[in-house]
Amino acid sequence: MDREELFAFLDIDDGSDFQYFENFADLVESDGQISEEAVYELVEELDLKVFAELCESYFYDLLENIPDDQIDLYNLLETIKRVLVGAAEGARQGEENARRKLAEELDRFRLWYSAETNGQCKNLQSGEISFLSVRDALANARLARFSGEEWEYDFSDALDYELDEYTMTYSDLYEE
Repeated sequence: MDREELFAFLDIDDGSDFQYFENFADLVESDGQISEEAVYELVEELDLKVFAELCESYFYDLLENIPDDQIDLYNLLETIKRVLVGAAEGARQGEENARRKLAEELDRFRLWYSAETNGQCKNLQSGEISFLSVRDALANARLARFSGEEWEYDFSDALDYELDEYTMTYSDLYEE
């Protein structure tokens, strides 16, 4: 998917239109082939403050629905959120190559979250095991709360996520 196809997929004309929760969700939940350059071109046009707010909101919703016994996944997703928000803030402050780094981190997260089969779900009633993306396994967990089905989740394969170094500033600590 190139820039034009990506923007059409997100239903935006340019990066300044990327301002809704659904825009962020559609991007990170896409398991389609999006070129890294298209992601970078989107990031080049983003309002980075709005992007950081959307990222915070999306991850807040995501973290609320992680199965209680998946502490390592919760911690990993919290760290990924901090990396993305930190990269957006770095770009907002004009750090060299920060937008490129943000685009790379965003694309890495999208592929890991939506395209890779790195989650395992076992239906405790039937014994059936499914191998799904983290996105789909967490959607399954959310649905299970309503259906009454009991599932067991294993995200150990997903925990191998490669993180770039992340530096937390004193202002980040203060906000916590």
